[in-house]
Amino acid sequence: MANLFTELKRRNVFRVAAAYAAIGWLLAEIGGLLFATFEAPGWVMKVYTTLIILGFPLALFLAWAFELTPEGIKREHEVDRSESIVHKTGQKLNNVIIAAIAIAVAFLLFDRFGGQQPERFVESASRAAQTKDQTVSIAVLPFVNMSSDPEQEYFSDGISEEILNQLVRVDGLSVASRTSAFSFKGQGLGLDEIARELGVDHILEGSVRKERDNIRITAQLIDARTDRHLWSETYDRKLTSIFAIQDEISASIVTALRETLGVDIQETSSTVVPTTDMDAYTAFLKARELFLSRDAMALRQSLEIYQQAIDRDSDFARAWEGLAAVYAVLPGYITPEGYEVIDFEKSYRLTTQAARKAMELDPTLSMPHAVLGIIFSDANDHETALRELDTAIEMEPRESTAWMWRGMRTSMLGYLEESLNYYKEAYRLDPLTGINSDHLGVTLIALRRNEEAYPYLANALDKGRSMHQLLFLLDVENGDFLNARMIATYVFGGQEMLQYFMPIFEGPHSASERQHLVNRFFAKYESLEPRPQFVDTRRDPILLAAMGVFDQATKYFVKQPVWRNAVWNPVLAEYRASEQFKDYVRQTKMDTYWRKHGWPDFCQPLRDDDFECD
Repeated sequence: MANLFTELKRRNVFRVAAAYAAIGWLLAEIGGLLFATFEAPGWVMKVYTTLIILGFPLALFLAWAFELTPEGIKREHEVDRSESIVHKTGQKLNNVIIAAIAIAVAFLLFDRFGGQQPERFVESASRAAQTKDQTVSIAVLPFVNMSSDPEQEYFSDGISEEILNQLVRVDGLSVASRTSAFSFKGQGLGLDEIARELGVDHILEGSVRKERDNIRITAQLIDARTDRHLWSETYDRKLTSIFAIQDEISASIVTALRETLGVDIQETSSTVVPTTDMDAYTAFLKARELFLSRDAMALRQSLEIYQQAIDRDSDFARAWEGLAAVYAVLPGYITPEGYEVIDFEKSYRLTTQAARKAMELDPTLSMPHAVLGIIFSDANDHETALRELDTAIEMEPRESTAWMWRGMRTSMLGYLEESLNYYKEAYRLDPLTGINSDHLGVTLIALRRNEEAYPYLANALDKGRSMHQLLFLLDVENGDFLNARMIATYVFGGQEMLQYFMPIFEGPHSASERQHLVNRFFAKYESLEPRPQFVDTRRDPILLAAMGVFDQATKYFVKQPVWRNAVWNPVLAEYRASEQFKDYVRQTKMDTYWRKHGWPDFCQPLRDDDFECD
């Protein structure tokens, strides 16, 4: 029997079985969708599925009896073992399996979430407001880089964003967010289509050419409804005039809109010159672009370049603000090779210093307050955290990030219904950012309102957000282990780990049985080389809690605040009923906040300072 198993493995029969299963499942799902769409008779699907099933033993027989060689397909007994390339064929089959499963997972996500659109309260509310108040709407598209150096694109993007930031402060003017407007970069869509997607009536586009100390900026304002050019201008100046140019462009846009539409829009205010050092300003624009990419290596580069800007001008408040934002988010990212680890304690100290310096230099900046809010929340000073976030929102109510962070910190505390208000406002301000849809959908899942959640999760998926872990947990909760296995195969990069991982969830098990399965899984996981790129189950508190490893889950929920929203996921109900969860709540001082400000959605007090959560 051992020899048979070895030979089956050598001839790649198991790999062929896995590949056929994945491809067959995918074909069956796609066939079912197509036949339903074209209203095919029921027997068509039955015949189609039967043919797929009958093909399975045929595929196994062919894998056993034949071998693929450089000369073509040969009978297995005709191939000299010394010349066999079954190991290379096996690697190719592994790639086929992973590709098939990746497509299958994508189909699963589409099948679960696709074809649905979020509730259009955002667009209808925006349009209603425009009709009532005659609000004029505009989107600032990223200016085209016309410089000889393609690396100067960050500069043209930065100039676009600076103009956008100035227009945002104009009363009577509704401006599409930077993230939403910039999401169309490089897509080649027409202005009318972009305007329709953004829900605006006017588009500002332009180009930037920067050569040494000279700069040429061309800008034009277009009525997207009629494709009529309302205003255009070209500026040839020295780089030192950049802030004056931004003022002129903003003022010209307001004047053109007022004269053309006859609506009341306030004058733009002059830009407060943030720095007189153009090299510092250029570094600031580059650092900000790197920060917005939210990539681990880019964040480290952003940190270095923000510091360069500060070294050139220590009174550059916005560079200090950017430095604080980078330090605040670094603990949530992996440390690139060769870089110093920035743990939470160091992040807290450096973020606080940079944010307070920015506020000292320019008290009108709102983002330092928002950054302090997330840092204080991570340090379990919840009252101060929410107060800082509320200050940021009050100072700049059109900044979607502060609303989103306020929602995150509210839902972390368990006030899920309340957090929806903040998430919805972030979504209203920036509907094309995946993270806003993501948080809305995940919170609705936690509130057991899945049907409402799916359209937002579909939007998040469409914007590049990863849904694999959430979908896996949903399938486990619903007992759909076939789909859960498909996703786990993709996440772990193959089927090898499934026989160790999935039995943990396919209970029921006694406590000792589950502990044995968990120990067996981790023993195998530690032996993997290389480790899966999508998951580190040793430090992922969500999966640890789902597997019943409550002590370790608590350790990492406390240590990694970015994961804390997930404790309210329905699949973690057993964890919430545990003593370890109570320990997590007490370590993070959430119970103290609850007793002072009211109990969250799924928790209630008991006697003797105790509590319970559903």
